[in-house]
Amino acid sequence: MRRTFSLLLICLIALYGRIGYQMIHNTDLPQCQPEGNLSDVADEVIAVPLETNGHCSLKKIKMIKRDREDIFLVSDRQLYHFNSSGQFLGQITAQRPGMKQPVELVDYALDPIHDRLIVIGNRHEVYYYDYDGQLLHQSMLPHEASWKTFGHIAYYDNYLWTTIDLVNTENQEAPTVEQWLYQFDLGFQEVGKRKLDAADLGRMDINHKTNPEIAVKDGHVYVQAPSLQPAHILNDTLYLINSNQLAITEDYAQILPLQIGARFLLSTHCDPILPERSYTFCYDQQKAKAYNVQGGLEDNFYKTGKVSELQSIDLKSNTYCFYKSGQELADSFPERANKDNPVLFIVKMKA
Repeated sequence: MRRTFSLLLICLIALYGRIGYQMIHNTDLPQCQPEGNLSDVADEVIAVPLETNGHCSLKKIKMIKRDREDIFLVSDRQLYHFNSSGQFLGQITAQRPGMKQPVELVDYALDPIHDRLIVIGNRHEVYYYDYDGQLLHQSMLPHEASWKTFGHIAYYDNYLWTTIDLVNTENQEAPTVEQWLYQFDLGFQEVGKRKLDAADLGRMDINHKTNPEIAVKDGHVYVQAPSLQPAHILNDTLYLINSNQLAITEDYAQILPLQIGARFLLSTHCDPILPERSYTFCYDQQKAKAYNVQGGLEDNFYKTGKVSELQSIDLKSNTYCFYKSGQELADSFPERANKDNPVLFIVKMKA
């Protein structure tokens, strides 16, 4: 009996000691603001009103990429080309070669060295276009029987990098889906690959990440997917920093919940069905200050309301973008009609 009492007493002391430690530790946590403006994290926001004409009527846009004065974006699985002033320069994927139907784009990459676009179609085709939309070459993606999903693609350092889900059937009774990062040359010959796992956050987490994207830090490629648990994102960020998991190496194989910029760590998620689940998290490494804003940061540059999603426009995560259309532009761009193409906003983060 005395031994049992002693063990209970020791457990209670350990428990209260741990709670006391956490209370003291948590007082040292950085500030986490539940509200924030774009000017808190951005030096500059440039508005690009996209030209509207009979050949280009856009609603929702995504996969926005830029190479100097050229801007490319996707709407309804079609790839369009604008310049930095918003002038419409053409539709790249106008028609599937030899067929009446247009190419239905899954993803694409910019090759800025050769001024080319490498487009992945929904039937595993690969199309190489120049910036004027001229088809240069066509081929098929390589394919292995274990590949389940061919994910995102990016060009970096003269290679193509892709995320691929594959099925591991070593245990035939319980096959598993694994996430991999593949490295190809520009002709889609395999150069290397690495198996990916979710980053260690010091807590229980789902290992399989949805829709991971490719980014670059210190000259090395890594993969990131926004956190779907924003209540934990500050503690997750601090854990990643303190455990030195944000030092990206040549063979880095963790899927991070953050994009790593020169100054800011950022995670943003937009849920159009459940807007209350949309958030933007920014951690200022210079000031050790965080913003975790439900619905997104407030646009206090052009007064267009909350920015529900910041899309990275460069692999190094220092420039982002968002777009607005219709009623959201009524005050800042009163001359634009509801039927006009969106205005694209390019956000340059503070250095």
